[in-house]
Amino acid sequence: MADLIKVLIVDDIPSTLDNLQKLLSFEPDIQVVGTAPNGKEGVEQARKLDPDIVLMDVNMPIVDGIQATEILAQEVPNAPVIIMSVQGERDYLRRAMQSGAREFLIKPFSGDELIASIRRVYQLEQKKESFLAKTAAPEDQAPGPQPADGARRAEHGQVFFFYSGKGGVGKSLIAANLAVSMANETKAKVALVDLDLQFGDVGVLLNLDHSQGITDLIENIEHMDQEFIREVMVDGPFGIKVLLTPISPELADLVTVDHVRRIFSELRKMFDYIIVDSSCHLGEINLEVLDHADRVVVVTSLSIPSIKNTKLALKIFDSLSISPDRVVLLLNKSDAHSEFNRESVEANLRFPIAGQVPNDAKLVINSINRGNPFVTTHPESEISQRIRELVAKLIPSSPAKEAAEPADKKARKGLFARR
Repeated sequence: MADLIKVLIVDDIPSTLDNLQKLLSFEPDIQVVGTAPNGKEGVEQARKLDPDIVLMDVNMPIVDGIQATEILAQEVPNAPVIIMSVQGERDYLRRAMQSGAREFLIKPFSGDELIASIRRVYQLEQKKESFLAKTAAPEDQAPGPQPADGARRAEHGQVFFFYSGKGGVGKSLIAANLAVSMANETKAKVALVDLDLQFGDVGVLLNLDHSQGITDLIENIEHMDQEFIREVMVDGPFGIKVLLTPISPELADLVTVDHVRRIFSELRKMFDYIIVDSSCHLGEINLEVLDHADRVVVVTSLSIPSIKNTKLALKIFDSLSISPDRVVLLLNKSDAHSEFNRESVEANLRFPIAGQVPNDAKLVINSINRGNPFVTTHPESEISQRIRELVAKLIPSSPAKEAAEPADKKARKGLFARR
């Protein structure tokens, strides 16, 4: 029989304590080991009972839930806290997560939401303990030699940054399908990272379980290793690994440039190709990845607003000393009946279009609604063929070209080098 998940409930309302105890008593893998009416007693109970999970209300007498969570994070770190509150404002949620809480449930919540949250936090904590135990090697034990192929991957892991200056042009759909196609075509190790931290769609496009995301890495950033990253990333089609956005948009503020820098440093060692789906807003996090990307894929479409924003984006890239050789311009939703064509767009942007993806509305809508990439369901379609052609354009064509690129990257100024 699997180990029971020991839960401590801290809430100042007796009826809430009673209802939560009754609700959890029906779950065979969960056991309520104690209750407390305020944060002070909750901390004392946690010290004595060593629970696996603490359900913590916020507005309580003597010591409130956020203060109690901060104490537990320092004194009982193996008892992760799930905050329960009627207040769901963005600043309030940020305070709760910064205090050390693992998740935040806004009252009223359903029994299914509560139980799923308890199991999710418990499972992640078990994974964390497992990788901490494996990395706690004796100090006098010398590390073994690193494999040659691992060293090469650390040097040559390629990052492809997908960007569009306007939403609705199909950037995320192309990035997701390209990652799947790249894994299928090359049999290489491919990662897909959703950096649209508040409203990313990659999980929906690939019908993935969004029970954990990038903030789970950040909570353990000081102890993060490659095995833990793989545990947090979700399995996608053809073996790709996907790093999803935070499970709630408000948690995006917890992600910093330093976090992203450290995560991508490890991803480059783990994967041959890393596809990054960015947001339209070029904030400092996206600029950090953009500055170090091997290729920047700019997606545009045959509309005046899209072309206008693409022109502005290209100007920004030029001001950041991003070489035009690194930029790949892709025309999506190409339509023979449009007022514009490839030549007119190239003339307006003064930039060559590297590829066109046809407008196949029915196939795309079905792909989105079902969460199945069209490159797997309809590999023979023209739109899938164009994605495969893009894969061939992005992958370095020769070892000599690969060797030359790191030197080229060192030569360019970049955003942070100019500060």
